[in-house]
Amino acid sequence: MKLGFKTFLVILVSLVLIAGTAFSVTNLRFFFPVQVAGALAVLMDGVVEDFNSEHPDIFVEPIYSGNYDQTMQKAVTAAQGKNPPDVALLLAIDIFSLLDMNLIEDMDQFLVGEDANFTEPFYAGFLENSMIDGVTWSIPFQRSTPIFYYNKDHFREVGLDPENPPKTWEELLEAAKKLTIKDSRGNVTRWGFEDITDDTWTIQAWILQAGGKYANETGTESYFDTPEVEKAVEQWTYMANVERVMPRHRSYGAASQDFVAGAASMMFNSTGSLSFVKSSATFDFGVAPLPGEAKTAVPTGGGNLYIFKGIPEENKEAAWTFVKWLSKPENSARWSIGTGYIPVRKDAFETEALKEFAEGFPYILVARDQLDVARREMAFHSNSQIREVFLTTLQNILDERVSISAGLNQLQEEVEMILAPFKQ
Repeated sequence: MKLGFKTFLVILVSLVLIAGTAFSVTNLRFFFPVQVAGALAVLMDGVVEDFNSEHPDIFVEPIYSGNYDQTMQKAVTAAQGKNPPDVALLLAIDIFSLLDMNLIEDMDQFLVGEDANFTEPFYAGFLENSMIDGVTWSIPFQRSTPIFYYNKDHFREVGLDPENPPKTWEELLEAAKKLTIKDSRGNVTRWGFEDITDDTWTIQAWILQAGGKYANETGTESYFDTPEVEKAVEQWTYMANVERVMPRHRSYGAASQDFVAGAASMMFNSTGSLSFVKSSATFDFGVAPLPGEAKTAVPTGGGNLYIFKGIPEENKEAAWTFVKWLSKPENSARWSIGTGYIPVRKDAFETEALKEFAEGFPYILVARDQLDVARREMAFHSNSQIREVFLTTLQNILDERVSISAGLNQLQEEVEMILAPFKQ
C-alpha cells in the first residue's frame, strides 16, 4: 500500500510531536547559598547530578549565589524581574519577608494524597519556622543549632574533668575563668570562652535559657525589654567586660579559627562547624549541649527550601519532585555527613550511612539529642532590618556605649515602630 505524500507528512509530524512530548525536559534553576568555589558547591554538584540522572525528564541547574543574604537579594531581584528561581535555599527566618512580597508558593498544595504526611518524620523544632498559622511555606534542609565545643586537653591542663563539661551558666563562667590565660600586663593570650557576638543568633539561646522569648509566632510582637532578655545580655557583658574571659567581638569563622588554633578553650558555635573542627583540630575536643539556666533551650538556624511563584505549572510540579528528593532520609543523611549540618528528619539516623558515620563520630548524636529542646529562631516581618538594629544594640552594650537597660528599652521602641505597619 502506498501512502500519499501529504499523509506521510502528517504521520511524520505526529511522530515528531509525540517524541518531543515523551522526551521533553523541565529545566529548573536552583539558587543555593555558597560561593562557586566552596566545598559545599562541590558536594551539591554531586547531589544535583544524581537527581538529574534519576529524573531524565527534569534538569536542575544549581546557581551558587554567595552567602544567605546575597542569595536572598538575588532571588528577590530575579523574582521581581519576572524571572524567579524555581527553588531556592534561603534562611528559614526569611519566611515573613518572602510572604510580604508575595514571592513563594505554599507547600500545602503539594502535601496531599501520598504526600499528606510528608513532614511527619521532620523534627518539630525545624518545622516551627516553616509554618505560619498552620500553613507550610518551606521545607527544612540545611539546618543547625548552636552547640558547645570544648578543648579536652585544656580542661586536663587546669584540672577540669574533660568528660564533664559545664551544664549551667555558673559552671561555664567558673570554667572560663580557670581556662583564660593573661600575660603579666593583663592581656588575654587564651580566651576561656568565645561566643558569636557579631551576630544575633546565639544570644537567642541565652534568652531562651533565661526563660524569655524574643518574638511571637506571627512575627509582629517583640519582647526585648523583658527581665529575661536583660538577664541574658547581662551574663554576656559580665563575662566579656567584668571577668574578661570572653572577647567582645567574634564572628562564626573567627571563633572557629581561634578554637582549632588553641586560642580559645570553649565556644558556642553552629553544628555546621562540626566538620571544620573535626578536620582541623589537632587536639582532643568534646561537643556537648549548651549549658542552661532557668531552662535548657536552643534556637534553630539555617536554611529551608522554597518554591517561588511565577513559574509554569510543570515547573512547580518538577520543583516539588526535587524538594521531595532532596528531603529523602538518605539524602538528608548524606548532606549531614558531608557538611556537619543536622539531618532534618528522624529517619535519617536509621540509614546505614549515618549509623556508620555516628560510630566514628558520635558527636553528631549530641547535636541530634539537643533537638529535643530546639525552638523557633527569631523571625519578624522586616526581619533583616530588625536583626541589624538588634545587633547594633548588642554591640553598643558590649562596647559600653550604652547601659543594658537603656539599650534594650530603646531597641524595643525601635522594633515596635518597624513592626507597627504589620499589626493592622
